[in-house]
Amino acid sequence: MVNVTKASGEKEKFDKKKIERTVIKAGASRQFADKIVREVEKKIYEGITTKEILKITLKLLKDNPEVASRYDLKRAIMNLGPSGFPFEKFFAAILKNYGYETKVGVTMTGKATTHEVDIIAIKEKNYMIECKYHNQLGTHTDSKVAMYTYARYLDLKNNPENKIDLGWLVTNTKCTSHAIQYAEGVGLKITSWQYPKNENLQKLIMKKRLYPITILKSVNGSIKERLSQVSIVLARDFIDSNLEELKIKTHLPESILNKIIKEAREVCEC
Repeated sequence: MVNVTKASGEKEKFDKKKIERTVIKAGASRQFADKIVREVEKKIYEGITTKEILKITLKLLKDNPEVASRYDLKRAIMNLGPSGFPFEKFFAAILKNYGYETKVGVTMTGKATTHEVDIIAIKEKNYMIECKYHNQLGTHTDSKVAMYTYARYLDLKNNPENKIDLGWLVTNTKCTSHAIQYAEGVGLKITSWQYPKNENLQKLIMKKRLYPITILKSVNGSIKERLSQVSIVLARDFIDSNLEELKIKTHLPESILNKIIKEAREVCEC
């Protein structure tokens, strides 16, 4: 069995089922996914990196660009920007689609000090959300971040003027087992790439096709910045809004918007 080198440097056995499941989640048939896996198996070698496997898979998916885009979801999120602010907007937009009221970038006073809170979310309970964004593969969120988030939550909760019920740590990569163990012990909510099992970031996105704008190949650097400035962070925003509204809001040429809308429909409406 071939060993694969993860972005963190760790080794693990090659698991073809991972590729198969992800290709199917991206909208491909099981038969097509099986074909892709067989082709990947022909090209792998001992010690191959997960990055190289991704590159091989995307090349095999080039004739199905909408499937390729969805398959590359994790990297699309990492391309939101060098800072965490676009990710905060992105997760707030996800929450809105699940019935939450949200505010991004809120200054609040705790019992001991003032805090810049990434997101305040309300749905039956009031949540203080700390977003930990990573733009490199293999970087995990550890227990220190979980402890820091919980400490901030406690300080805000201890000010009776604040209505905060729960702390919530959100990250676009994985949390370490120690971070999860600590969070479970103190009652801190966590949403990471694959945790918890039924409400992780990947599933929240895929269930309602809430893909970031960076999943679209037609959204390059300057266009991405423009869209982020006007708080357009979901690809489906180009389907849900009409062309005239988008022209006024983004100040982008009609030709560029039409290209983005076409690709958004292909990616979001599988």
